[in-house]
Amino acid sequence: MTPPTHSPVELWYSHRGGATATGLAVQKGWLQEAFADGGTDLRALEDAASRDIRLAHYHHGQTGLIREGGNIAAIWARSEGQSAVVIGITWVDEYQGILVRRDSGIRTPADLRGRRLGLPLRRRALIDLQRASAQRGFVTALELGGLDPRMAKWVHIERPDFEFPQRLTARDVELDALRAGHVDAIFLRGAQGYAAVQDPALHEVIDLNCQDDPLKRVNHGTPRPITVDRAFLDRHPEIVRRYLAVLVKGARWAATHGDEVPTLVAADVPGHTAAEVLGAHGPLLHRSLLPSLRPSYVAGLAEQKRFLLEWRYIDHDFDIDQWIDPAPLADVLRIHHPDAHAGTPHAARWNIAKEQIHAR
Repeated sequence: MTPPTHSPVELWYSHRGGATATGLAVQKGWLQEAFADGGTDLRALEDAASRDIRLAHYHHGQTGLIREGGNIAAIWARSEGQSAVVIGITWVDEYQGILVRRDSGIRTPADLRGRRLGLPLRRRALIDLQRASAQRGFVTALELGGLDPRMAKWVHIERPDFEFPQRLTARDVELDALRAGHVDAIFLRGAQGYAAVQDPALHEVIDLNCQDDPLKRVNHGTPRPITVDRAFLDRHPEIVRRYLAVLVKGARWAATHGDEVPTLVAADVPGHTAAEVLGAHGPLLHRSLLPSLRPSYVAGLAEQKRFLLEWRYIDHDFDIDQWIDPAPLADVLRIHHPDAHAGTPHAARWNIAKEQIHAR
């Protein structure tokens, strides 16, 4: 009698848009190797034929999906009742700048009073990530300048909709609006922001990434949750642990290969070079990819949820602690014993890093 055959378990992964442990593992081929035994059918979400499956990067509704990406979509999906749980978090600091024209007379956050602050707007988006991210940056800067964000003058900057994945370089509509004089200030982050601030015609009012308080550095990419749907985790905990083990392996490799990491990350940041990635994240990027559930990372997610509720990007509150399942990562870390992170204050490290980069 022929024994019954079992279909491979379908496992989707998604990581586009920035510096992620998953992206590194895919670039090096480690994720593919870990699931090459035939028992698991590993698939990239961006290659799915179905538009709805691809959009699961935002709505988290695809079973068998492990997603490492920006926190706004993850928080929104949870607030809408999706069952995905957080199984790890990375904290990759990045450039976060308020930019103005150099001839604007704006030099400090306090000078933004009464000025036109540009917010991107995608009218058909499930959740407008870019708008929420920009408003978050402005709110933090205004508060640091002693201003009331509720009194700010917000100006829409229409952005075209796009499908996931966004493989082509996005048009810099915020920069276009700033240079044309339609708005007085914009917020840009990551490699895009770092590249833009090199323009001598622009002035950086503030780089929020220089703040010592980590909660002042919270935005869409910081911190970055790793999520999986609860039903899949309950059915296949060994697959989830294997996935996380690959990410830990990749993070430990990255910690000793700092010269290679920016190039690998740049492959997931369309239109930007390894030098711009390094400039955006600083020379400690390679030591920032280890998944963790340390209290400060969880506090960052809680702070972002608070902002999204207050500014009505999400409608329903939820318990952050109930969103997190620490068991899979705890099992993996007991085996891998990662080194402790350096304890140098962030702003001191970042300012030194910027000086080193600009000196090259």
